[in-house]
Amino acid sequence: MYRFLLLVLALLLLGGCSSAPQLSRQDLMHHHWVLDKLDDQPITVPARNRPDLEIGEHFTVNGIAGCNRYFGQGRLKGDRLKVNNLGSTSMACLAPLDTIEQAVLDTLQQGATLEGDTQRLILQGKRHRLEYKLRDWVY
Repeated sequence: MYRFLLLVLALLLLGGCSSAPQLSRQDLMHHHWVLDKLDDQPITVPARNRPDLEIGEHFTVNGIAGCNRYFGQGRLKGDRLKVNNLGSTSMACLAPLDTIEQAVLDTLQQGATLEGDTQRLILQGKRHRLEYKLRDWVY
C-alpha cells in the first residue's frame, strides 16, 4: 500500500510539472504582437495592414483590428484575457480585412484563454483562435 501511495504521489507531481506556465501581466505588457494566423490559417494581408495588439501601462490594450484602430482596458484573470470598454474607429473595411477585424474585436470583447511563450501569443476565444507573433518596435 505504501508503494502504491508513493506511485500516485509521484504521478501527481510529474503531472503538475508538465503543465504550461501561465503568462503574467508582465509577460504581456509593453510588447507589440502581430497577428500571424486566424483560426490556424495564415494572415495574407500586406505587412502595413497586418492586425496587431499592444498591451501598455496599466494594462491598456490597443492596436489595429484590420482596418480600424481599437482600444480598451485589459483584464487578466488566471489564463483569461478580456478587454472591457472596447472601442474602435469606424472606417469602412473591405474583404478580407473585414472578416479578420470582426474576429479580433469579438475575441477581445468576449474574452479568450491565453497560451504562448515569449515569442508567441495565442488567444483562444469562443469562436476564433488568434495567433500573434512578437514584433516589438525596438529589438
